[in-house]
Amino acid sequence: MNGPPSSLIVRAIGVSRQFTMPAGPVTAVRDVTLEIGAGEHAAIRGPSGCGKSTLLHMLGCVDSPTAGTLLFDGQDVSSLSDAARSRLRLRQIGFVFQRFFLLPMLTAAENVELPQAEAGAARDDRTRRTRELLEFVGLGARSDHRPSQLSGGEMQRVAIARALANRPRLLLADEPTGELDQSTGEQIAALLDRVNADGTALVIVTHDGVLADRARRVLMMKDGRIERESTR
Repeated sequence: MNGPPSSLIVRAIGVSRQFTMPAGPVTAVRDVTLEIGAGEHAAIRGPSGCGKSTLLHMLGCVDSPTAGTLLFDGQDVSSLSDAARSRLRLRQIGFVFQRFFLLPMLTAAENVELPQAEAGAARDDRTRRTRELLEFVGLGARSDHRPSQLSGGEMQRVAIARALANRPRLLLADEPTGELDQSTGEQIAALLDRVNADGTALVIVTHDGVLADRARRVLMMKDGRIERESTR
């Protein structure tokens, strides 16, 4: 099998995801076909429970489809071992979540440095990269602060820096402004725009129409399917 063009990062072909529940099986994503290319800026919208986050987790190789095929760089993700899939996520994909998920006992710098250590980066390289990233997100002076000493917006900035630590090609953000006030949310949106402008592909799940309107491509989901798509 020949690989896709180098500009194509992830390709979902007819993917579905079904969950087994006490009341019976529930299908969260139904027969979705989707491609995400290098440098893309896409938003996924839709009502709560329509499958947005489930689709994002499959694109990020966190969850596996129960039907269909997911390709990352042309390779079927289902053919990878658990260890290989973990390496792929660590080195190629960054994640930003609504509730930050920073480790509370670590400083901002230590939170950003951790995924680099897991990837085997040398200490000097980790220190330099962490400093660069915290400066990039405007928190160079807060590097020694723990999450409890940071505001919600600052914690999300640290989370973005952490997601970029290993220079991922694809950044996935699940409701990244959902816990923030409007002004802080706009600052985070502008920061994500900068990340995308630097060449990182960005896919955002959001209920926020203003945030979605910043994307060049908007996918509307309903009942587990992509109902329509618009580009600008």
